[in-house]
Amino acid sequence: METIPYRFLRIVPLAVLSVLWLAVSAGPAAADTPSYGGDVQVAQTLGDRELTLVLRRVTTTPGPLRLDVITHAGSAAGSLRVALTPTGAAPEAPTVPAGVPTSRGAVTLGAVPGSYGTTLWVDRPGPWELAVDDGQRTARVPFVVLAQATAAPERTVYGGFLVAGALLVVSLLVAVRTRRGAWALVPAGGVVAALSTSITAAMLSASLPLPPQPGVRLDPTVHNAANPYAPAQPLVGDYSRPPVLLSVPGPAPVAGRAADLTLDLTDGATGLPVDDLVVHDGALVHLLMVGPSGQLWHAHPVRIAPGVFQLHVTPPRTGHYALSVELVRRGGGVQVVRSPAGIDVITGVAAGPTPAPPPLAPGYDATAILSGTPVTVRAAVAVAGSPTTLTARIGDTNDLQPWLGMLGHLVVVGPLPDPPGADVGAAAQRVPVWAHAHSMGDLTPALFGTHDTNGRHDTDDAGSSPMDGMDGMAGLMPGNGDSAADETVAAYGPGISFTYTFPQPGHYRVWIQAERQYRILTMPADLTIAPGTAGRR
Repeated sequence: METIPYRFLRIVPLAVLSVLWLAVSAGPAAADTPSYGGDVQVAQTLGDRELTLVLRRVTTTPGPLRLDVITHAGSAAGSLRVALTPTGAAPEAPTVPAGVPTSRGAVTLGAVPGSYGTTLWVDRPGPWELAVDDGQRTARVPFVVLAQATAAPERTVYGGFLVAGALLVVSLLVAVRTRRGAWALVPAGGVVAALSTSITAAMLSASLPLPPQPGVRLDPTVHNAANPYAPAQPLVGDYSRPPVLLSVPGPAPVAGRAADLTLDLTDGATGLPVDDLVVHDGALVHLLMVGPSGQLWHAHPVRIAPGVFQLHVTPPRTGHYALSVELVRRGGGVQVVRSPAGIDVITGVAAGPTPAPPPLAPGYDATAILSGTPVTVRAAVAVAGSPTTLTARIGDTNDLQPWLGMLGHLVVVGPLPDPPGADVGAAAQRVPVWAHAHSMGDLTPALFGTHDTNGRHDTDDAGSSPMDGMDGMAGLMPGNGDSAADETVAAYGPGISFTYTFPQPGHYRVWIQAERQYRILTMPADLTIAPGTAGRR
């Protein structure tokens, strides 16, 4: 009997270490924790400034919230007044009730484009509203502050290891102090049971569904933002919302004069204002507008009231302006909503003629110099019903910046008449295809080869590709809890590519957009899509 405790002293630590090794090899339990998203980037067209608001991740409440405002080339220097207002009532009856600003500050913008910021303060989790005032207009951006909640499986893992550690000490003491070593098997069995529970929780946690995230699927409250794992009543299985209706009320703008366009968003089922939009691709609302000369506006109207957005714009010429908005409602997917009537701009002091965009066809490049940056666009085989790849080289170095979370944007409108006529906006109002795609961030070097003096290229010589050296999308697709790279990171490109399947043959107007040196570059081109083969359109 005297030898049993000593054998036990040799065997138990080895067994425990083996089980611990299995637990570690099973992977951490943090995978079940919902992503608290990191930083939130929201593009805002506030007056004549195109701004990107970056709300840095809040790690604790009460705690600081860092607000960075990124300006672009052409933005005027000045000052912005900012304020934070909680919009959800706290059950603990905080010092400042909901609806009253709790923190104020100011951001001084310089004449050089870049990042400028200030630090604000949040005192509770839940829904909030950030007000940004430039002295003439106020943008009101809703966002959600989530508490750092611990999931039940994670608590089980940590609790199991804690119990196993305590029982291991008890097992060793019993084995040393008692003459009957069999008694030590009782706490040793508890060690094995606790470790088994921890390992099981760690292995199963990755396959457990995440709870509906407040502000994305659920309407945020202080309660569910503080603990998204708390049981919610009533239980919901379908989080989708009805479609959105778009109207543009107000008098007709005058060409050459600044105007504030008002966008009313209403629920297609109730007629109530839509005030449950979530940030999608770095904005609450993406507005695409095509003017009579074929000019594209890709702007981000500011929210001024529930369901009401406003865009400050100066239409350069008389004619029709077709527009659409891209948005995401809480609990639903992406909606592209086109204005059924568009906007008619009346006669005023119109701008001069706009040159036609370069033609783009398989085997030929469309080239231009945009704000001193050379841009080359190339199309692969362009057939209706089959994927078409467009590649672009913007500049000569890898210094592109992510805009709206992506390296590049492709806007497609068509099929248009060929030629589209004097009023491209009127033609765009009637076409069936309005598409918005993003760069894949990776190129096939064989798409670019040698060039002759007429712009003709030869794709056989892959080794001479001017796209060589393009970086991928590293940092743009963050992991759980990380933050995506913002516009201060200029480390991508110079090549970007897009793949889109044109559903119908015909003449299309495409625009490729990317950011370089804090300037949004827009490259238009005309692309003709050939009819597909048998079985295709």
